[in-house]
Parts: sequence; C-alpha cells; structure tokens
Amino acid sequence: MINTVKKIFCLLLFSLFFGFTSAPAQAQSFFEENQMTGQQSPDFTLKMLKQETSSLKDFRQGKPVIVFFWATWCPHCREQLKLLSEQAKAIEKKGIKVALVDLEEPAETVEAYKQRYNVPFAIFLDDEGKVAEQYSIIGVPTFFFIDQAGIIQGMEHAFPEDYEKIFVGPAKS
Repeated sequence: MINTVKKIFCLLLFSLFFGFTSAPAQAQSFFEENQMTGQQSPDFTLKMLKQETSSLKDFRQGKPVIVFFWATWCPHCREQLKLLSEQAKAIEKKGIKVALVDLEEPAETVEAYKQRYNVPFAIFLDDEGKVAEQYSIIGVPTFFFIDQAGIIQGMEHAFPEDYEKIFVGPAKS
C-alpha cells in the first residue's frame, strides 16, 4: 500500500504542476473539503512505537486531538512535522493532544526518525494503511482536527497558524 500511496501522491503532484489532468475536477478533489468534516471520527486501534496498542478514543481521553497522517519518506511531511513539533508545548498547554499516524513503514525506521529529530508526539503505526483508508487519505501530509466530542472539525494538508479556531468553529457539513 505504501508504494500505491507514493505513486498516487507523485502522480497527483505531477498532474497539478504540469497540467496533464484529463479532467480538472480530478485534481481539484485534493483541495476540496473532506467529506468527513462534521462527522464522528472513525475510532481505530493500532500498535504504537513502544509495541503497546491504543485506540484513538483511549489516547485522546475526551480531549481535542490533531491526527497527523505522515511518512518519513515524505519531504512535505517532514517540514510539517517540524512546524508541529515547534508548537508542541503550546498545543499541550491548550489541552490538545497530537497523534501521528505513520503510513506503512517499519517501526525501526519510524523510531530512528523519532530519535534523530526529537519528535515529541505519540506515533501510531498504520502498517497496512487501513486507518488511512478509513479517513479517505489521498495524500500526505494530512491533518485532521477532532474536537472533544470526537467530531471532525476540519482537515488540512498543512498545519494552519490558526489551528485553534478549527476546534471552536461549527462543524462544516
């Protein structure tokens, strides 16, 4: 599945930058609002880096959460993760949890990245890409902003400066 995600992502970028799409609406779907906004977030249970498993529901403990789908091979993901990490203390002070969901990489690769770059967040391992499918991920990086009730309030492909407003705003349908 990781090769499939890479191929789709590369094809999408190629199409967007060079205008070779046969239907502009196909490329546009990457930028449209996710259909899940305003819906209950799918719960999942995955292995985490330290071999324990956790569900999203147990992890967030009734708090708002930013779920970040990423991969170590993705340069835009690395850039976004750096921005997110720089905000870690401020995000935590606001009572917002952060869950990283790595897509289909070996735990050793992810652990080495976490150690090398001092990633301060919990990392779930989506070994088979099933959670990415549940969330209709079409490319990484992808952020989901889930409120304390478990409702998806927004989805972005870059970490917004005004991320707090996403949690307090009304769910978009």
